[in-house]
Amino acid sequence: MNWLPRRKNKVTTFWEWFVVNEHAYLELEGTGRIKLLNQLEKKLQKVNKHLAFEMGEIREDGKREFVISADGMVEAFDDVIELVKQAPKLSAFDIIAFRQKQMEEVSIAYGDIELGWDDLFCTYEKEDNNGELNLILYVKGFNEENEDEFVSASFILLDTIIGEYNVGMHIGEIEFTNYMGQPNARPVKELQNLFLTNQLTQCGS
Repeated sequence: MNWLPRRKNKVTTFWEWFVVNEHAYLELEGTGRIKLLNQLEKKLQKVNKHLAFEMGEIREDGKREFVISADGMVEAFDDVIELVKQAPKLSAFDIIAFRQKQMEEVSIAYGDIELGWDDLFCTYEKEDNNGELNLILYVKGFNEENEDEFVSASFILLDTIIGEYNVGMHIGEIEFTNYMGQPNARPVKELQNLFLTNQLTQCGS
């Protein structure tokens, strides 16, 4: 007979820790803010090293949104879904799976660059075998010197336009290039019309 104690599930362990610290993360004020956020990142990444998070401002109802993200890594999607599925009922937070699409334009500052929706254009082709969209993203100011920053900022913007779940599950290959007024390129926000279903329903959370 095996008498070794059973290790706790990583997801259960995370939520047990977060419940104890819930109100510290609601306030997030003063000099301890950065330390708390770094601690939360480390705790999440014990579940999966790719996990990231975003926290909204305190709303009129006294709660924050706590978004758990796979940071674009599809292999971490199952852990995001499991974390949200197992989340306890919290008095101070609404737990949300994946970065959600936004109806109003946002901009992303990443490193030395800043991009908004109006800086991205695209063309796409749909794969016959799986229905995925292969994109060419035309990015204003794109250059090889800051390529990593442009690519990272563009991915985050794409999440805000169609949602992280749709980017991971329904977008195939993405090619990045400089926007120079290519006549066939369309504003990237037009992709929203292709993804009208609710992502939380799609991922079962």
